[in-house]
Amino acid sequence: MTSLPKKIIDLRESNDWSQAELARRLDVNKSVMNRIESGERKVSSDELKRLSDIFDVSTDYLLERTGEKDKTPNLVAAHLDDDVSDEDMEDILNYIEFRKKNPLGKKK
Repeated sequence: MTSLPKKIIDLRESNDWSQAELARRLDVNKSVMNRIESGERKVSSDELKRLSDIFDVSTDYLLERTGEKDKTPNLVAAHLDDDVSDEDMEDILNYIEFRKKNPLGKKK
């Protein structure tokens, strides 16, 4: 079995979903889902994107290009004026650390 079907099975099982439930969420027939998980049928690029959304992981994670599940890069970009105080900068950095530990929209 190739790695993508195994990854799909692992994610489906970690959510306690049946094949039928994942097929419903992916908007495919249960037999199609069975063929995807068995490796008999390839996943289309559209299905890969939908699986990424369904499982809230990156497509790179599904394709094992990265070990990180997170869909968003660990990057915080901001423009700060030169007059940001040390106290404000500390607050900003504390918020970034808080968000890393408590991402928005993530199941716990």
